[in-house]
Amino acid sequence: MKNLRSTFRLRFIMLLLLCVALTLGSFWMVEVMHKKTEEVIPTPARTEPDYYVDNFNYVQMAIDGQPRYNITGQRLTHNPMDDSFDVILPVIHSLSKDNPPMTLRSDTGKIEDNNSKVNLYGNVKADRLPTPTSSEFHLKSEYLLLLPDDDIIKSDKFVEMTLDQSVMTGTGLYANNATRVMKLFKNVHANIPPSTKKP
Repeated sequence: MKNLRSTFRLRFIMLLLLCVALTLGSFWMVEVMHKKTEEVIPTPARTEPDYYVDNFNYVQMAIDGQPRYNITGQRLTHNPMDDSFDVILPVIHSLSKDNPPMTLRSDTGKIEDNNSKVNLYGNVKADRLPTPTSSEFHLKSEYLLLLPDDDIIKSDKFVEMTLDQSVMTGTGLYANNATRVMKLFKNVHANIPPSTKKP
């Protein structure tokens, strides 16, 4: 009788060990097959936006800890493919103490290259109020490229600029807010009223 029980226990233990071994082997096979599948068929890169922020206000700081500019807008959407941001109704204010303050706005915008390039599209306007060292400045275009780190704006589209009472139009623009250098490149027309200053 004891021999029968011992034999039964031995068979039960062996059967249990066999089941455990088969279970562990199955898990191992599943993991191996999963890894092989990932190596053969890599996971496709995510192309859809991964997050958005409504009514945002973003401040870019300079190396010395001072605010350089801030961007507000109706919606900011992040694109993981190129780490860029799409913006609806962006408004950009330069905050540098060294250069005259300027405000830019447009219908849409795209921020790229680690925030070093801001593309503005549709009804683009740039405004700079007069200061003791700079003239009043207004600009209209359908596209502007802002390089906020350099305080430079560029465009390859038609632009209309007003500098005090002078109005200039042309295609292609380079304007440096820090050095006050402005250039128009093609089909340039200017209306410059006579100076009212006495000689």
